[in-house]
Amino acid sequence: MRFAVSLLAFRPGRIGGAETYLRQLLAHMPAVAGRDELSVLMDRDLAGELETPGFERVVVNRSSGRIVVDRILEAYTAWRARGIERTIDTIGADAMLFPQQSIFPKRASVRAVLTAVDVQHLFFPENFNLFDRTFRPAIYPYSMKRAAKIIAISEFTRKTLIERCGVPPEKVVSVPLGFSAAEAQADQPTDRVKQPYFYYPAATHPHKNHALLLRTFATLRKRGAISERLVFTGIQTARWKQLHRLVRDLGIEKDVIHLGYLPFSEVRRVYAGASAVLFPTTFEGFGLPVTEAAGFGKKIITSRLEVFDEIGVPRRFQIDFADPDQLLAAIGIEGATSLEKRPSTWTEMAQQTIDVMRQVAGPERARDAAMP
Repeated sequence: MRFAVSLLAFRPGRIGGAETYLRQLLAHMPAVAGRDELSVLMDRDLAGELETPGFERVVVNRSSGRIVVDRILEAYTAWRARGIERTIDTIGADAMLFPQQSIFPKRASVRAVLTAVDVQHLFFPENFNLFDRTFRPAIYPYSMKRAAKIIAISEFTRKTLIERCGVPPEKVVSVPLGFSAAEAQADQPTDRVKQPYFYYPAATHPHKNHALLLRTFATLRKRGAISERLVFTGIQTARWKQLHRLVRDLGIEKDVIHLGYLPFSEVRRVYAGASAVLFPTTFEGFGLPVTEAAGFGKKIITSRLEVFDEIGVPRRFQIDFADPDQLLAAIGIEGATSLEKRPSTWTEMAQQTIDVMRQVAGPERARDAAMP
């Protein structure tokens, strides 16, 4: 069989944890595909900066910016990206994975598997700008209905799709994000910042709750209860200017460092030097830094969310970040945070993804592919 992965919405350095998911998926799918052939669909800009060994590359002769325009036009109007539809037809895929929550082109004649990361807009619409508040409802429900199968990145997300989006239970399967033990081997701590420090890896989106963490951190610093500084990495959205003003107002400019977006090779080194990893988010479809931090043998302190129970974060490490005393108590617990459940590996995630695509391709084709 031939399976394809669409990367037409992939924007390196701009999509947060979804980038880790995509890169790991591309890295591990070839090893588990067996006799199946793999193709990847991308625009010409991405083709120049992303290597995809093990995949046949199908390049759409459009820039990344033009693809964005095409996606918007399809979401809001009757216009069709017919040229890209024809390109997909030439691949001859038995199933195509759309790993970023929406199917584009909408009317591509291929069996579609959709990855759903989250539907946060249904819970906290105030966290989104006007465009996102209209774009998501314009394309997400259609994509969910159009897909033959939906992959949810956690059981929490799967349940949400069933309960809040009306997706039939048999249509959606939970395939958790993974973790690679090989990536958790000891690394030299980063030389970008001196120890000791607490670490929060997250783009500065509203639901990541940086402001609350800054206020609680400032309270503990002013008490003299902690000596660590606070280090951020991740995409600096427009919100960072407001957060930086808050840092100044709190008088903790010398204690807060934002290193910006870093490749994972450098993120590993930031993890290595951290005294603890703090994760005060108010909403997550999964929470990849949690499994990363635990894999690196770090203390991980999270907010109280259902998905963190699912991942296996012990309750004593789940706190209300509005309470400085709770954070201080969690910091004082000796030892690293051991998750109460074994995380999936990236290889397992890739294998389960391939299995879903084989189901969508049809039992006859899957049986043929399994024959020696």
